[in-house]
Parts: sequence; C-alpha cells; structure tokens
Amino acid sequence: MTTQKKVYTSKLFRDSTGAKASEALLNLRRSQLEISSKINAALKAGPKTVPELASVTGLDSRTILWYTMTYYKRGLVSVSGKTEDGYYRYQLSNKK
Repeated sequence: MTTQKKVYTSKLFRDSTGAKASEALLNLRRSQLEISSKINAALKAGPKTVPELASVTGLDSRTILWYTMTYYKRGLVSVSGKTEDGYYRYQLSNKK
C-alpha cells in the first residue's frame, strides 16, 4: 500500500498561478505566530488567568482574551478553575 502525500489547495493555486502572499499578510501571520508562541510558552508553565498571561507575555489583555477564547473554542485550552476574583484559569489541553 502506498502513502499519498497531502496536497493543499493553496499550494496548487500558488504553483499554477505564481501568486504570492503580500508582505502585509506575511507580517500579520508572523505576528500571530509570535503571539501564539508566547501564550503557549506561558501556559506550559502552568494554568494562568488572562491578566496573568498578559503580565507574563507582555501583551495587552484584549489580545490575550481574544486568543484564549479562540483556543477555548477550538479545544486547545480548557478551564482549570476560577480565582477568588472570578477570573477563569486556563490550561493547555491535550488536543493538538
């Protein structure tokens, strides 16, 4: 039995048309990856609230909240508890 290599539609489009992503789009993606890396690194150290993540990563709370809720929706983080102040504490899920 042979294994077929996965071919992505975007790659087929780029290869057939020669299209390239704009520099602005590439910069946006780099920024998103940097933010994700910071959040993931902070959560690997243990469960944290949004304000704790903001403090550790140096990012603003609104950005942290947006990414955390996106991760939660996708099952990448889960709630591990609640603080006395009412903040949820998030941890990385086992889902990859």
